[in-house]
Amino acid sequence: MAEVKDNYIVQGTSGRIGKLVVNKIINGKTFITKYPDRSKVNYTKEQIEFRKIFAEAAKFASEIVNDPTKKSAYPTQGRKSVYHCALSDYMTEYKRKKAEGLPVNAH
Repeated sequence: MAEVKDNYIVQGTSGRIGKLVVNKIINGKTFITKYPDRSKVNYTKEQIEFRKIFAEAAKFASEIVNDPTKKSAYPTQGRKSVYHCALSDYMTEYKRKKAEGLPVNAH
């Protein structure tokens, strides 16, 4: 991983450039790394299940944000966005239902 020093063109930038390199900011310093190859990663059953649950939570939160009526009526927590509050609420409700042995796919 290469640290960028005194290069005003890429200093402070983040994101990828094609599928070649990725600019990252770690502890305020800019680094350039090769694009990650995740093709050989084998996910566990728990990871696959959690990704599915998180995708459902993101869909739920997006539906709240995209409906102006629901968005204005949705309770927020401090400075958190409506999207993040809805995401958090979905995950909390999922964990509660799972702990109580209730069906977890109904929200």
